[in-house]
Amino acid sequence: MAITNQTNTEKTQKDYWRTPPELINDALRLLNIKGFDTDVCCASGNEKIKFASAYIDEQANALTSELWFLDCQNGSTSFCNPPFSKKWEFFEKAVEQSKKWSKQILIVLPYTPTTKQWHQNVHDKDCIIYVPDGRYNYLLPDGSKPSKKCCNFETCLILVVPFKCGNIIINYKRGSNGKIKLADN
Repeated sequence: MAITNQTNTEKTQKDYWRTPPELINDALRLLNIKGFDTDVCCASGNEKIKFASAYIDEQANALTSELWFLDCQNGSTSFCNPPFSKKWEFFEKAVEQSKKWSKQILIVLPYTPTTKQWHQNVHDKDCIIYVPDGRYNYLLPDGSKPSKKCCNFETCLILVVPFKCGNIIINYKRGSNGKIKLADN
């Protein structure tokens, strides 16, 4: 019998969980950068991550935009925590934009390497998959506090790169102080 994870989130709220600061801090340390070029998937300018120079909000629709790199003062990495219901469309667009502009995009996705969707979308793409040692507690849609109903799946950070590397998997330990420690593989 297959084990399936059922969401505890109301359907109207499921695409609006906010990225926790711990995830952003870990991402910056993993990539050894001070900030991101563009927050590709924020609901509005008030909700962009604080370490992004620019943003694409819901009204601008990043899936139809060709400008995932708006302000390169923070380097050449954009950030994408896509709406859950469109995660694979955003991943495909990230791959396209990375190749087109020869820049990298860090995308937050559920870590589900045994699923058909993962195999269809992630395998054979050039990306570095950072797998944390546990779950991040996402913030409520208003950003006020961590959700008590945490997601029931693991999250990973996928760095889509414009060069040939296949899939590289790096396990790491989460932490808000000091340097990121790579987990024993």
